[in-house]
Parts: sequence; C-alpha cells; structure tokens
Amino acid sequence: MAETPNQPDAVRFDRKDYDVTCCCEKLCCGSTLLILGEEEAELKGTCCCNICTSNKRGPYGELGTVDSETCCCFYGFRAGSLMPNPESGAQCTGCGCQQELVDAIVAELKKRQAMRGDRAKVRLAETTVSSLNELHAKVDLIIQHLQIEAATIETMQR
Repeated sequence: MAETPNQPDAVRFDRKDYDVTCCCEKLCCGSTLLILGEEEAELKGTCCCNICTSNKRGPYGELGTVDSETCCCFYGFRAGSLMPNPESGAQCTGCGCQQELVDAIVAELKKRQAMRGDRAKVRLAETTVSSLNELHAKVDLIIQHLQIEAATIETMQR
C-alpha cells in the first residue's frame, strides 16, 4: 500500500483459487471454490454432483466485513455479501481444522479490499489533489519567471 500522497496505488493482483469445500459438502458430492480475481471475488458452490449450483460474485469494495470465525474448534471465514446466505454461519474449509488457510484467505481478501475498496478511492483522490496542487505551483513559477501578468476572470471572458 502506498502511504505517500504522491504515489498512487497501482497494484495488480493475480488470480488465486481456494478450495473451501467443507467435509460435509464432500459427503454430498459437493464443492465450493473461492476465486479471487483482479477486481472481484467469486464463490462457486455445487452440490449433489452439480445438480444444484450457486455463484456469488462481487467487487472487493462491496464485500462488507471480512472476518474469520471459530465455533468450538472449527475455523471458517465470512465475507459479507459473498456468502450464499448472510444469516448462515461462516464458510468452513476442509474438516474445519485449517486455521492457517482461513487466516490466509481473510488476509488476502482484506488486502484486496484495501487496494480496491473505499480506502483506495480516497487515496486516489488525495493523490490527484496533491498532483493538481504541484501543477498549480509550477504554473505559478513559470508565470512569475516569464513576468507575465496573471489572467483574471474578466480577461478570460473576453
């Protein structure tokens, strides 16, 4: 992340696929795949040998809260609007003991949210204003160096 106002964030993300199928889904011949693209995340689910399918997709800036959850000794993640049912529990991975995978998914989603969400848009606006101020100062120095009288509104309207 660029924290200096003069450098815009120009990060490109590679596609990452995570198999987040819960062991209960595997018993019903189902699967869930989390696909992290450059601009959006996608959660694809199937059950009963592709008889039922679900597909939720959304840009990182609109995912909402991304967190890991623990229930007893089971680890899962929740990604706001990406989850098939907002009232349901977290998406458990494997047999529920893969805390490292869940933490990696949550960290990656939060990183992508920060670079593509509202925070990134605010930083981009700050960078644009800073660049505009620098340009304005340079034009003022050129006008002063060439000893040109600054134009007024009345002069410009003629």
